[in-house]
Amino acid sequence: MLVKDRMTPNPITLRPGSDPLAGLAICKSGGFCHLPVVDEAGRLVGMVTEDELKHFLATAPSPGVLQRQHRVEQVMRSPVVSVPPDYPLEEAARLMIRHNLSGLPVTDETGRLVGIITRSDIFAQFAEALGADTAAIRITVRVPNRPGELAKLAGRIAQAGGNICSVVSHSPGATGQMDLTLRVEGVDRQALLAAIQADPEVEVRHVWEREVEG
Repeated sequence: MLVKDRMTPNPITLRPGSDPLAGLAICKSGGFCHLPVVDEAGRLVGMVTEDELKHFLATAPSPGVLQRQHRVEQVMRSPVVSVPPDYPLEEAARLMIRHNLSGLPVTDETGRLVGIITRSDIFAQFAEALGADTAAIRITVRVPNRPGELAKLAGRIAQAGGNICSVVSHSPGATGQMDLTLRVEGVDRQALLAAIQADPEVEVRHVWEREVEG
């Protein structure tokens, strides 16, 4: 999954000379936490958040007689961390964590703003990748950390009639082992467990099924 698959294209923007008060009004009316700042050619030059605008307007002195209003360029952060549209989504998430960002602007090779990706977008993709929108059985197993273990596990599940919707691997901290979290559909719980536990080297760590609603 790439950033362009989840970003919001052509987001609302401000200009460096925009009034911070107008920027704050846009944030409130549109429910935006942050707004990119672009120049006349649409190139990204900064980023500003709703909280930054609020703090600035609450503490800034009068703009003075030579200037009728404050300017967004007095508040915005620059330079700004940005990514191209073809950037891997998980790498974008890593950058957001590293720099403590809630939103990441997306720019083309000329520096022109083409979109924005937010934490909410990342969370939505994470939930989708883990199969949260399906009614499949969620099961976590611990297997030996060696080539072929996932293929063996998938084969046993397939023989039982199960179909793997998603799979995520993660290290349990134990040397020589790895945990696999799978979403499996098309098979009942007991048949799935029997197929998996047929291998004595596989340990079932957790099983969860969504309760039937209504």
